[in-house]
Amino acid sequence: MSYASDGASQIGNLIALAIGLQNAPEGFLVALFLVNQQIGRFKAFVIATLTGAVEIVTSLLGFYLTSLFRGLVPYGLAFAAGAMLFIIYKELIPESHGDGNERISTYAFIIGILFMILLTESF
Repeated sequence: MSYASDGASQIGNLIALAIGLQNAPEGFLVALFLVNQQIGRFKAFVIATLTGAVEIVTSLLGFYLTSLFRGLVPYGLAFAAGAMLFIIYKELIPESHGDGNERISTYAFIIGILFMILLTESF
């Protein structure tokens, strides 16, 4: 995350908040998928929680590596942004617009962008 940069705690806080906000529906969808596959509710909850726990380990690893290679942080952030945009445009948007959900999915997409603009301006 952006905490590795000097004086970047505000943008780091914003990124942490955004990641936290997207983790809730992501975890819910993982659990919902598992329950639909006849996995018990408690087991689905535990598995969905563990998928989020991976981020803790990788964030610690990322923090350690960025402290060693500070000059590579901008390139790593750019790479991560490109990978996220690819997944958004290739997978998430087409998936969200399936089954006749085009209008509500488009509104949710716009609301998400506006919400992040609001958060950015608030920090």
